[in-house]
Amino acid sequence: MRLNVVFVCFASCFNLMSVNMFYIAMQTPDHWCHVPGREHTNLSLEAWKNFTIPREGATFSKCLMYNQSDVRDFSNRREPVKCQHSWEYDNTWFSLTAISQMNWVCDNQQTVNIILFYSQNIGVALGLLFGYVGDTFGRRPQQLLCLSAHVVSRLLAMLAPHVLPLFVLAASLVSGAAGPMEESLLAVGLELTDIKHRSVINRYASCSMALGMMLAGLVSWALPNWNYFMSFAALSCFTLFFFFRWFPQSPRWLACRGREQEALAVLRDIATTNGSTVPAFALQVIQTVGNSKADRTGFLSIFSSWNVFKNTVILIIARSVHLLTTYSPVIAVSQLSVNPFLGIVAQGAAQFPAYCIVNYCAERFGRRWCGVASALLAAATSAIIFCLLTVNITGTAIMVVTMLMQFSTTGTNSIANLQSVELHPTCLRQIAVSVEWGIGGIALSALPYLALMNDKRLPFAILAAMNVVAAFCMSFLPESALQRLPETLQDGAIFGRGQRYWSWKPKPPSEYATESSGSNCQNLTSVD
Repeated sequence: MRLNVVFVCFASCFNLMSVNMFYIAMQTPDHWCHVPGREHTNLSLEAWKNFTIPREGATFSKCLMYNQSDVRDFSNRREPVKCQHSWEYDNTWFSLTAISQMNWVCDNQQTVNIILFYSQNIGVALGLLFGYVGDTFGRRPQQLLCLSAHVVSRLLAMLAPHVLPLFVLAASLVSGAAGPMEESLLAVGLELTDIKHRSVINRYASCSMALGMMLAGLVSWALPNWNYFMSFAALSCFTLFFFFRWFPQSPRWLACRGREQEALAVLRDIATTNGSTVPAFALQVIQTVGNSKADRTGFLSIFSSWNVFKNTVILIIARSVHLLTTYSPVIAVSQLSVNPFLGIVAQGAAQFPAYCIVNYCAERFGRRWCGVASALLAAATSAIIFCLLTVNITGTAIMVVTMLMQFSTTGTNSIANLQSVELHPTCLRQIAVSVEWGIGGIALSALPYLALMNDKRLPFAILAAMNVVAAFCMSFLPESALQRLPETLQDGAIFGRGQRYWSWKPKPPSEYATESSGSNCQNLTSVD
């Protein structure tokens, strides 16, 4: 209970809250050129802008001002010129963002794209490193590194926004740590639960991620200065260090590394905490799982068999499409004529029923077709948003359909998380996950170029097409519901063989009854 509450729930929540707060900090408020002299007049801001800022259609220019030498003589306007005296920002929603603090607008707007692009790609390398640590040194050191990355990143971003390389590094730390942190939390949670309850643990983690997205919007709304809400993210992650002694090393991982006695010691600690004893056959089970210690480890293990490689590639596609579909509305929310905080809270709120429904369906009808249905629904809602923007319908209608889009893409992510843990062997689990998130991070580096297009409709047309492709690919993953977790590379190579493509309701393997009675290595989950 303490493992699931503190880490699977709270740590998952803080992880996603920190990620979303960075994207909120990178919002660009409405802005216009600062023209000095208004203090010497009795003009309102709107009237002053009418005299000093040229219009571009129905709105004032964001990057041009009139070249007016005498602010008291408004009859002799000159040609528009670029902003000469910095910018003013609309503080309706934000008192300060990273962009308004550093004036990354107009000619400096490319800086935002540079930050998002390079932070994602550097984050890929860091994510691979975190994943390698998870499978080489264990889930516990990996979790410690990821938590540290969150705290250091948020503090460094606030202290050094004027030093661009440091700011990019700060963004990269969480970009690389977020995925491996979530997957290591989920992996330990699933590795320490019974075969029948893996969907329940996944539901806990998934709903906590939805809460993290909602908290990101609510806290930022209450503290609209980016320095304040980023400090809140750093403090939240830091509090988890006080409970870190409750995060155990994975007995499965220890057994797979040939460290049977350490695995048994962890089981004894768990049993003592739960007021029970370790069964006599536990050591035999651990030794059975330890047969995989001869497997080679490392990134090349992904290519150990066609089955493992194929599953990894499909999950990479699913994660990449999910990330782009999730964060495109988040970073573009200020352009969609809605309250940016309420829009993000609404997107997070839409994830709650999505996680509950998709995990229920995944338990009843299997992982595969639930993931396919979620991706197809995301494609449909993206197409609807494209149509609404085409006929100039914005505001509440856009917010509602965006919630539906988050609802659907949430299902894709939740199923991908569960399938990734269930399809990859224990000795390869964190490395494969880090590769999936890493390449997904490369895809996410295209986010600013996708979400901030001049034509606001085009991103949603692209997202619709990408989700259709993802749905088609996900239909070729093997069904993993009610199946024993693969321990070795050989298990991964044959996992799902014999399953029919059009099968839809999962059935437990023939040895399921035997596993429940304690004679198969799956007993390790029951013992844990």
